[in-house]
Amino acid sequence: MDYIFVSHMESDEYGGIRIFLERYPDAKVICSRLASRELPGLGVECDCVAADGDTVIEEGDISLKTITYPCEVHLQDGIIAYEQNSGILYSSDLMQSPGDGRDTVEECGYLPRAESISPVRIPNEKGLEDTKRKLASVSPRFVAVGHGFCFVNADIM
Repeated sequence: MDYIFVSHMESDEYGGIRIFLERYPDAKVICSRLASRELPGLGVECDCVAADGDTVIEEGDISLKTITYPCEVHLQDGIIAYEQNSGILYSSDLMQSPGDGRDTVEECGYLPRAESISPVRIPNEKGLEDTKRKLASVSPRFVAVGHGFCFVNADIM
């Protein structure tokens, strides 16, 4: 089975979904419960896996755990995904960095980067602290960011 991951409902996260669905018509879209209701309203017909913070998708070598967080769009639930077997965290916009991240992978500590998420990203004190606590519960080897430089977790190298 093929999956498409949509972290939250901003056009730079879901805007190309029709292209992917044309190429992979049987793919399931992993998204938040909110996104699973919003996508059909945008004319996107797809098989959604509506995920929340308790969702684990297991298939073959994949064990994908989703983590909710209050994302940019009016602090509505978005999701990040942690593939537990490979150690890859798909961090959406939470750990983005400025600059052109093409063809470059940084090496840095994951926990300090997670702890440095500021109220600019999550302007809600409780939501920010809950998100940091959830992020501290995983130990990724690699972080695939939504924008900027992806990074290898130097803490576990």
